[in-house]
Order: sequence, then C-alpha cells, then structure tokens
Amino acid sequence: MRLVVMRHADAGDPDPARWPDDRERPLTEQGRREHAQVAAALRRAGLGVDRILTSALARARETAAITARAYGGAPALEESELLGDRAEPARIVAALARVEKGSLLCVGHEPTLSRLVAVLISRDGSARVEMRKSGVAVIDFAGPVEAGRGVLALHLGPAELTRLVGGGPAAEPSPELFLGSVTAYQRSAAIRGALDLDLFTAVGAGADTAAALAERCQATPRGIRILCDYLTAAGLLIKAGDRYRLTADSAAFLDRRSPACVASAADFMYSPEIREAFSDVAAAVRRGGTVLPAGGTVAPGHPVWVRFARAMAPLMRAAARAVVDTVPVDAERPLRVLDVAAGHGMFGIAFVERYPRAEVTALDWPAVLAVARENAAAAGVAGRHRTIAGSALEADLGGPHDLVLIPNFLHHFDPPTCERFLARVRAVLVPGGRAVAVEFVPDEGRVTPPPAAMFALVMLCTTDTGDAYTFAELDGMFRRAGFSTCVLRTAGPAGPQIVISER
Repeated sequence: MRLVVMRHADAGDPDPARWPDDRERPLTEQGRREHAQVAAALRRAGLGVDRILTSALARARETAAITARAYGGAPALEESELLGDRAEPARIVAALARVEKGSLLCVGHEPTLSRLVAVLISRDGSARVEMRKSGVAVIDFAGPVEAGRGVLALHLGPAELTRLVGGGPAAEPSPELFLGSVTAYQRSAAIRGALDLDLFTAVGAGADTAAALAERCQATPRGIRILCDYLTAAGLLIKAGDRYRLTADSAAFLDRRSPACVASAADFMYSPEIREAFSDVAAAVRRGGTVLPAGGTVAPGHPVWVRFARAMAPLMRAAARAVVDTVPVDAERPLRVLDVAAGHGMFGIAFVERYPRAEVTALDWPAVLAVARENAAAAGVAGRHRTIAGSALEADLGGPHDLVLIPNFLHHFDPPTCERFLARVRAVLVPGGRAVAVEFVPDEGRVTPPPAAMFALVMLCTTDTGDAYTFAELDGMFRRAGFSTCVLRTAGPAGPQIVISER
C-alpha cells in the first residue's frame, strides 16, 4: 500500500472581506500555475495514483482537481471531512486502514498533515516532517496503512520536486539550468563580498542607498550599487526606487545583529581548503576520492576543523536543539553524554543546557576543543563540560555513557571503519544507552532529498572513502556493530536527519 500525502497549493492569506467563509478561499493564480507543474512532475516521476481523497475546503478541492487533470482525469476523486483543516490524525489513520492496496493520494492542510505523517512513520509520533504548500510525502506500507509502520520514501517541497523531475510536459529544452550552474560561483563570490563588506548589517541598520552604504562599508557608490542590484536580482535584497532593504530571510540570517545570524558559516563553506577540494572534480571522480593530500580533511589535526568549529556554531545551534527535542531523556536522572568529533560542541552543550543533571565530555583534536570550551563557557555550562583530546577512531572513549552523540562524523569514512568505530561506541554505553548520529541520509534511490543526495559529492571531493549513506546502509552498520535497534528521525524539511540506535 502506498500513501501520497499532499498539502494544498498556495491560497494566499485569509481575507474576511473577500471570503467571509474561509473554507471557500481559492488558490491564487500563482498557486494554480505552480501546482500544475508539481502535478505534472509527479506524473513524470512515475508516481502512480489510483484514487484521490481531498478535504472539502475549496483550496484543497482545487489542488486535487489540478492533480487529477495532470493524470488525465483517471484517478477517482472524492471529498472527505476527515481531511479538513482541524482533522485528527488518529481518525484519518483509522479510515485509511481500511484501504488494503493500491496508491491513495490525500490532499489536506497543516498542521494536520505533518502530524499525520509523523504518526504513520514513527510509533510515538515524534518524527518532524513539515509539509510545505504543494509539498508531497510518499509513505510505503508492507500491508494496510498502520500507525508507525510506514516508510517515508520521498519528502519534497514543490520547487525541489519540479527541479528534480522537470515541470510541465510541454516544457521546451532550455540551457538555463546549465548556465545558472556553471556561473553559480559568481553568486557565491557576490555573497562572500557582501559579507566581507558587512553590507547586510549595514542595510539592516538603515543605510539604504548606494551613497549611504558606500560610506558605511568604505566602498564606492558605483561598486555598492552594482553589488546591491545583483543581490536584489538574486533574491537577497529588495529594491524600491533607489533604496534597498533586507528580505525577511536576510534580516534573520545575514544581519550580524540578529541572534539567528549564520553569516559566519561562509568562513568554512567558502574556505580555501574546501574550494581546493573542488578544484578538480574530474580528478576526484577518476581517483574515487579526494585530490587533497593525506586523506583530505580527515587528516589528523587538519586545521580546517578549527575553522569549522568557529564558523559553523551559529548554524548548528538550531540543529543541536532539534536533536535534543527529538531524543527523549529522563530529566530526573543523571545523564552522561559523550560528544564525538564535537567541533564547536553545540550538540553536547544543548543537552547540558536543557538538562541540569547532564554532563558532557567532548572529544576532538586539541585545537578544536579550545573552541568547544569557549562555547561551553559562553553558554554558562563550563562546570559540566569536560574534554578528551585525540582521534575519535583511536582515543579512549571513557564511559560508561548514557548517550553518545555522533554529529556529522560517520559520512567521512567507509563502512568497515564506521563499524569498528561504532563497536567501540557500543562498548562504552550503559545497557539501554543510545548512540545518536546526525547525518545526511539520502533515500534509497540516492537522488532525494537533494541536499542529502548532493552531499555525497562533498565527501568524494574532501575525503578518501566518505559517502552519504542511506538509512539501510546506516542501519546495517549499527546492527553489525552490535546495536539492537536503529530508527531514523527527521526534524523538519531543513532540520537534521537523526539516526538513533540502542545498545
């Protein structure tokens, strides 16, 4: 049995003046156009649909009708109050359990659909899967629909889906994707230049003309005008007349005055070491691994990891908190945490911040641990933060530990190395203790979701043997290392993918 869960397309915001009954609010014109592309992409991807079940609200009915048309009108289309905007997932699951075979597409609303998907793919409903407008989640069952028995085969937003599969069937061939890709370095360089000039912070502080920005950033008005126009065309600024302002995303994440600012991540992502690794992809493909010397970024004590620790801490703070939210812990008991390849230390620090009885031991190279200690002190938890200096593959892991955190580590190595390491982790866990790995986990076909699928190339270019592993591959590694259970949790569409294994 296959269940396809789809959120309705864009319908704008509620407007009581136009639609006193919000149930009759229709899709926007843009929503109709974009969803027609999404539906066409679904069909082009070979995703069969036997029947469509939709909420009775106008925006869902329209979405379902557009989808049915993309399939030539073949799927039967039915309305159901079960899928309304206040529907209960438990009632939906009970109704769907009566469907024994085939492929059923359900069109509905948030937050019901996210909760429904969570219940279907995790017994405790703890999975975090956010459904964007026109977004799709494909869930497979060995038998009838049943809570906790589903396997999330695909989860994509509309842009990802149409980009991956292609838009409407009548689309003409275009070099646009190729040209945009081979000139993408220009966009990266423009953003890096803006960050070096602190331009986003200057705009946020009120310098909104080329002249004012030139004075603030110590640049020429001509140069500022050209750069700001480029960033506007790229979607990072807004221009009205000759004045610029930040987009909501830029204000949150690129203005250094914002507590959510992640601009420092560019210091690592655009670093000389990482750019050198991508300088000859063809050579890496021929070799089957990095062209960098000494095994690439996994060389003992590689200086790039100090840069990583300093640059990536702000970006990883939210991911670390998502891991804490996803991994249940008894707050009344002491908690001993080992944070392997801790880097900035944010994952371990997040547990210590949340749980007053928790203590964390961070393991990494000595120079990297200096950064983790700084972050622990800044968080006010230095008294419960200890360190072990050395290689995660060789150092004494101490113990016993209740939790071993393994954030962004396994993908740097081949499966045999990972299994030997995981066996060492298991040995220092208490009975019932858990290993929690944060990974880029592609689906079985290895081309979705795009960020995880594309991450494999990062490993090819920066390591000798690393890869982005599917959940089946990770599950096999953990089980061969002696772990009894292994589950995958995803904290939202942009959140971390978390593999939790019990000793």
